[in-house]
Amino acid sequence: MENKAFVAIGEETTRGTKEATTVGFIPVLNFKLPKPDFMIKKRAEFRGENSLLGPTTEIRMGQKWEGLDLEIPFFTEAGTTPGIIGTILKHFFGKAASGQNGATGQYYHMLYAIADMFATANLGTKALTANMNFMEAAVLKNYPYVGARVTKIGFKQEAGNHLIFTASLIGQKLDAITAGLVSPVFPTENLRCDYNNLTLYTGAVTRTGTPPNYTNLSSAATVLTPDTVSVEFERKLTDKQILNGTDTVGRSNIGQVSGKITMTLDWQDPASGFSSVDDFLLWLAATSAMNMFFKWDTGTQAGTGDNHSFFIDLPICNRLGGMPEIGLDKDPMITLEFDTHLDVTTTLYAVGMLLKNTAAAI
Repeated sequence: MENKAFVAIGEETTRGTKEATTVGFIPVLNFKLPKPDFMIKKRAEFRGENSLLGPTTEIRMGQKWEGLDLEIPFFTEAGTTPGIIGTILKHFFGKAASGQNGATGQYYHMLYAIADMFATANLGTKALTANMNFMEAAVLKNYPYVGARVTKIGFKQEAGNHLIFTASLIGQKLDAITAGLVSPVFPTENLRCDYNNLTLYTGAVTRTGTPPNYTNLSSAATVLTPDTVSVEFERKLTDKQILNGTDTVGRSNIGQVSGKITMTLDWQDPASGFSSVDDFLLWLAATSAMNMFFKWDTGTQAGTGDNHSFFIDLPICNRLGGMPEIGLDKDPMITLEFDTHLDVTTTLYAVGMLLKNTAAAI
């Protein structure tokens, strides 16, 4: 028996209207269907039954789904429709400012959170379809989960591993099950971001363009070399039913964007470069912050003179501290934590992401 399974993401023009044609195929490390919620109520009417013996029936009052947590090796593009990786990020933040570098030819997509993400100029009525394809015995089927929203995203980089991108989705309903999507095409290996592609900086960042719609980001500041680092962002976005004539959720409430950074590194105080000891002492002394700038450069050209790349710009990382881990059987380590704050003077965002690839739009 064949054991095929894959995920294809499509962008819906109108939320709830399936998109299973123009899709991007993304490789995932896990495959699990979303969990449906049918908003069940026990019938509570007097109908002549002996109610002490238990309820007689239940009624489905609506439907929605949740719990679709995708774990993806991060590629700068998806298969078939390259921009879909950026589309997932766009549906978390609500905004993507895209353009093309006239000198080098590659496309750039600057992403950051905005308050009114569903305004016409931003996402408008758009949503995502998560096309979950897997085998039913010997037949490939597509389960299209429509009306998807992105509530959380995260990135984790460990030494000797790929950059792992996670995205948590919620949505409206499972549309009609169809035959599976044929001939999936996935991104090539040289578009994947790996540990050896990463440089992590703290210090001055050069930002080109008008904030927050930067066209390029770069740095040559102090380099950090942790054993592992992760960044997580949450939108606190929720769905609710409204009286719009449908049996599913019809409005999304937008919550505050929050971000957290965690990195584990040696407990040391070098003569130059980043000192985990100094950072710990700064946290002990008073409320303080630093910045972080992540750059993954795949080395694969996206145009003449510039590469497929991914950048995360965190202008204000508020120190939350962390305690040294000292043992007899290993060198001292420390896990430092930070949360993101809004930069109201320079970048106008708490987190900005820049994606460079060959996709004209995301």
